[in-house]
Amino acid sequence: MNAAVLLLGYAAALIWLGPPLLRRVTGAGVPPRLAVAAWLTAVTGAVGAWLAAVAALLVADVGSMWRNSALSLCLKALGVAGQIGLPRPVGSVLAVGLLATGLIITGVAAMRVASRVRGLRARSRAHASAARLIGRPTDRPGVVVVPAGRAAAYCVAGRPRAVVVTTAALDRLDEPQLAAVLAHEQAHLSGRHHDLLTVLRALAASFPRLPLFSAAADAVAALLEMCADDVAVRRHGSLPLLRGLLALAGAPASAPAAVLGAADTAVLQRAERLLAPARCWRHRATLTAVIAAATITPVAAALACQL
Repeated sequence: MNAAVLLLGYAAALIWLGPPLLRRVTGAGVPPRLAVAAWLTAVTGAVGAWLAAVAALLVADVGSMWRNSALSLCLKALGVAGQIGLPRPVGSVLAVGLLATGLIITGVAAMRVASRVRGLRARSRAHASAARLIGRPTDRPGVVVVPAGRAAAYCVAGRPRAVVVTTAALDRLDEPQLAAVLAHEQAHLSGRHHDLLTVLRALAASFPRLPLFSAAADAVAALLEMCADDVAVRRHGSLPLLRGLLALAGAPASAPAAVLGAADTAVLQRAERLLAPARCWRHRATLTAVIAAATITPVAAALACQL
């Protein structure tokens, strides 16, 4: 039981104390992939700690019933000597009640998140299909041009997936800029960034009062844009991409919420990063330490409960 308590405390610490720390250490976006890993480690750690706590309750209940002994609450690892013994009926009801509550909450939460994920994916597929129906194919695979007076370039996951460019965007972008912007969007699709953001946004929408999930969805969206920027820069250079982003950012509208638009997220921060790319080993060391601490802490807590 003490393992469950420690794991729940760890999950609570990640959920409420993690976002400010992670914003501070990942705000510079150096390097963005490692920063994404830090946020994902926190989210996975919080969800995993909850599931592990429920599993610990289940193991404790089943083990106690198997031994036909009174259920008790063990708080030894929290600094309380010994055990708080309970009469058999009271302990059994309490332990089974805690376990049932945890299982119900877990089941309801899983169904809610799964429903959100299905809804977001359905919207994405519908948007991709609509773009291919009304758009004009180009000589670039997967790229379609749709008539619109507002400049936009974005990618949308679907079957098949698509990169959408409006006619107004074609008027704004020259060939090097267009190639860099399209490389940015293809990087999103190749990296399956939509799938990752779909899960994070489903978690954020399902648990709006838990700050870690909403913070992770916003932060990772910006960091994935930087990851895609890096791919485009390696292929076409930073200047064409920067000019393309600024040209699209000057448009009066953004891409739809269900897609990833080249110039819809953290444009100013990304522009500054493209102009003066930072290469700092301290950022890497800090992020690596954060990831290691978030990974090791629950394992150490679980092992401490066995001592």
